[in-house]
Amino acid sequence: MRSSSEATEVAPGEIVGRGVGRRFKITLTPTRSLKEAILRRSLPQTRELWALRDVDVHVRPGEAFGIVGRNGSGKSTLLKLIAGIFAPTTGTLAVGGRVGSLIEIGAGFHPEFTGRENVYLNAAIYGLKRRYVDEHIGEILRFAELESFADVPVRTYSSGMYMRLGFSVAMHINPNLLLLDEVLAVGDEAFQQKCYARIGDFKQAGGTIVFVSHDPNAVERVCDRAIMLEDGRVVEEGAATDVVHAYHRRLVTGAETEEQPGPGRRTAAGRVRVHEVRAVGADGGVRDRFIEGEPAVLEVWLFAQELLEGLRVTVGIRDGTGRPVGSQTLTDVRLRAERLEPVRLRFPGLPMREGRYFVDVGVGSRDGRAELGLAERALELTVFGHDSGASGPIRLGGTWELPPVDGAGEG
Repeated sequence: MRSSSEATEVAPGEIVGRGVGRRFKITLTPTRSLKEAILRRSLPQTRELWALRDVDVHVRPGEAFGIVGRNGSGKSTLLKLIAGIFAPTTGTLAVGGRVGSLIEIGAGFHPEFTGRENVYLNAAIYGLKRRYVDEHIGEILRFAELESFADVPVRTYSSGMYMRLGFSVAMHINPNLLLLDEVLAVGDEAFQQKCYARIGDFKQAGGTIVFVSHDPNAVERVCDRAIMLEDGRVVEEGAATDVVHAYHRRLVTGAETEEQPGPGRRTAAGRVRVHEVRAVGADGGVRDRFIEGEPAVLEVWLFAQELLEGLRVTVGIRDGTGRPVGSQTLTDVRLRAERLEPVRLRFPGLPMREGRYFVDVGVGSRDGRAELGLAERALELTVFGHDSGASGPIRLGGTWELPPVDGAGEG
């Protein structure tokens, strides 16, 4: 058991944190030479940054626990505190049992050592006997799909190879608690599926999982409960599905909700009703199927009982897995009382590539602090591709330029 500040009895795989905070000091002045330091005799200016404040967390043994939030919200900091990389500045944090972590690509690997040597090094860090590694080294390398690169220095590995080796080591140390950060995103799809299958086996065997991801669909898939962090504080806590829905609402509106919708509801109650969202083609026809790059208009029809001014209307687009693709906000929108008002977002060419997409619409107050209306998955679009040489979720839409042909323009 590892504990901070004061003793807290926890079971293997259990996490108990009370009032956890973590402060960092950031240097504001640029690095100075030794001569400047001697002549000026002044210390560099610094400021304090609280990455986490007053976080209470309790993860039970055998539970899969998710952490969601935007960049800079404190997710990775909390994970590193649980891993023992940092110590809390305030509060207490106790973690029970052996912890396996996959937090940063290449963490714990020596770049000049081979993959095989790094397996032994990591095992020693986790306190495993060499005899155990001797018995399982082949299994570890096979799972990572690195048998052919086992005796090559890891400095030559790609990020995906780093991740595969790190994940395989973390899963084979028989941890009570497994910590997973965004690093799974660097693997190819086939290996990701293998990882999720192994995570499922670990979960069924009673292992505890703490999972950090920007992919809400992955959090819902893996986790039982979750929290959402914002500016280092817990702003949502509960079932993973409910927390992910709250995260979606904040991504769409950037606002706190006035009334939380119940599970399964697509539209939140508020002062503005999103009456209809539809897509219109260049020919003026309403449809839900388009060719990539085709012109289109998204029409959002809004209704308010009273005159409202200075509103913010945000249209967000997610792919078929629920991952946000992009969003765009219109400010200073005025809605007249008891009238259907259209707001239109025009695309000279749809930026999405082939796939299925969902459109979310959120209406917020002028200062962005209150949510007045929300419609999740208000519209489903299917986009068909025509460029077999392209890939990825967005259409770049660029034009190529070739170098001049030898002799062109001469004479």
